[in-house]
Amino acid sequence: MTHVRAAAALALLALASGCAHAPAPATPAGGPVAPAPRGDAPAAPEPPSRAERLALLRSQVDALLTSQARALWAAWTKGGTPELDASAGSCSALFAPDALGFLAEARAAAEGDERRALTLLRAYVLGEQLARALPANLPAPAPVVTWDGRAYPSSRVRSLLAAEPDPARRAALEHAWAAAERREAPRAEARWKALADAAKSLGYGSLLALAADLRGAPAEALAALAEDVLTTTDGTYRTLLATLGRVEMGKSLAELRGRDLPRLFRAGEDGRTFPAARLGPDAAAPFASAGLAAEGPPALIVDAEARAGKDPRALVLPVEVPADVRVSYAPAAGASELRALLHELGAATFYARVRSPVLEFRRLGSVTAEAWGYLFEALHGDPAWLAERTGVAAGHLAPVVRAAAARRLHLARVLAARLLGELARQRDPAGAREAGRAVLERAMARPVEADELDLFLAERDPLLESADALRAVLLAAQAERHLAARAGAAWWRSAEAGRVLAAAFADGSRLEPSELSRALGAEALDGAALAAVSAERAAAVR
Repeated sequence: MTHVRAAAALALLALASGCAHAPAPATPAGGPVAPAPRGDAPAAPEPPSRAERLALLRSQVDALLTSQARALWAAWTKGGTPELDASAGSCSALFAPDALGFLAEARAAAEGDERRALTLLRAYVLGEQLARALPANLPAPAPVVTWDGRAYPSSRVRSLLAAEPDPARRAALEHAWAAAERREAPRAEARWKALADAAKSLGYGSLLALAADLRGAPAEALAALAEDVLTTTDGTYRTLLATLGRVEMGKSLAELRGRDLPRLFRAGEDGRTFPAARLGPDAAAPFASAGLAAEGPPALIVDAEARAGKDPRALVLPVEVPADVRVSYAPAAGASELRALLHELGAATFYARVRSPVLEFRRLGSVTAEAWGYLFEALHGDPAWLAERTGVAAGHLAPVVRAAAARRLHLARVLAARLLGELARQRDPAGAREAGRAVLERAMARPVEADELDLFLAERDPLLESADALRAVLLAAQAERHLAARAGAAWWRSAEAGRVLAAAFADGSRLEPSELSRALGAEALDGAALAAVSAERAAAVR
């Protein structure tokens, strides 16, 4: 923030606080002044200008994000529960009743970069106001699955399925999971009803209208994107899943079920190939070879220590962008750990290299950061990169490469299906089950049983968050093809690729997803690049 805007923000902050602790005016040297006649009462202070009010909003958003990131960092790396709402009390401008209307008017009057910035700012303020409008004691669904005499949170079930070699036991575990979700359905429904009520309290006629504002795109455009993804990736997905199912499980595509996929997508993965001692060096390698290596504190802080209370999962937190970006993880063996760390380091490198002075482009717009995270995560499925880092011949890495390509396509298709299913549910609740079955069977390219359908329907997405993840996955694939065209297939070794990425990172989230897609050489944001790179990788290890 410039000095002028900071000064304006401070001035407006004083007005907003009512100057409760301001000192009394000094007495003039000539002694007390007689009271002014009633008719000469001082005029009320002028209301802040639009520029002053925007400066205050931006200042408070910046401060709130920093405070929340510091609280989450402490909890993540040391243990405990973060108090993310503790600093919201000092952000009165964000929660003013007319803040959303003010931002809508300011956006309508803006053009170019300022219009994009205000779109991001309003979406952020809308999200904060929505969270505050929800009942404080609203219980979150917490399904617990009992398996082999132990209770597991539902978030652990996919890893249990991946580790289970017996098809009959996988079916029983899936059924237990679906039963747990059915028991939680009333609690989940109450939560979504409260969310819809909160949307109405903010002036929205429907939750769908609010979700579209959060995503910065009309629901119709998001639906069209999801439809395109299902269409353009269909042939490649069918081929990959059919090959993977036959080779790894002896099943045809039609015989595969959702409960088989967690195990199928880990084909060929061996912790000995991805040891804990190499996790950090392997994940850092592509950034160093492309000239994007972390510059160290204060720009990028990496906590790789394993200790009691620390969450071992990889996480990036942009505390202050770009001056204080932090990454936390604990070394562990496994391909999934490497994928996660590559993803977080990709996002962290982006944040640490943002050079835009605009708050919104530095800190808001999660699609952009996630796209760069997915770009580097996808290196785990690149046969040349895997051979370089593991020392294993590309031919012997075929199961890992095929599974990675299938997993990447599967993620995009699930996100597209979830988006279309949620849109259908909000438009026609009575027909949600049949609509969900139709879109899921289309996305999976095979029959879907009752338990799998119930699990799909239980994972609600009322705010259409899947749209952001889907756009990030598609942008990552387009970025990969763009970098390969500029710097060769092994783009991660190229200083030219590093320069291209550094230039893109510098702008932050200035470009909306469709504009970033065109900047990456694509005609439009679609599934074509994802289908192409997935097919190319699978073909490289036949």
